[in-house]
Amino acid sequence: MRVIYDAVTGKTTVDPDWRPEPQAPPPAPRAITRRQLRLWLVRNGITLAQVEALIDALPEPQRTEARIEWQDATQYERGHPLLRQLAGQLLDLEGAALDTALDQAFTQAARY
Repeated sequence: MRVIYDAVTGKTTVDPDWRPEPQAPPPAPRAITRRQLRLWLVRNGITLAQVEALIDALPEPQRTEARIEWQDATQYERGHPLLRQLAGQLLDLEGAALDTALDQAFTQAARY
């Protein structure tokens, strides 16, 4: 419902059928902090040991690079290939389903 005021005539009318256009949700954050990611993982039943086990299973030199990313990054970017790879394995998702899950995860984590 909306109320319409006509400044010329001074009359007010009511349109009971009007509904606002649905607003698109804001885009998911492109990056979250190390703390935010780790809190999100724990609060969603994913242990840090699970992440580390996935990293340990990677071949070299990817394993060492992944350890550096995991241990030393101050923030994590949603589109980073390693993050997508590990998230896909942890969540057992790929493609559009993984994109949607990452959007939701980053949006939730950004609130912590």
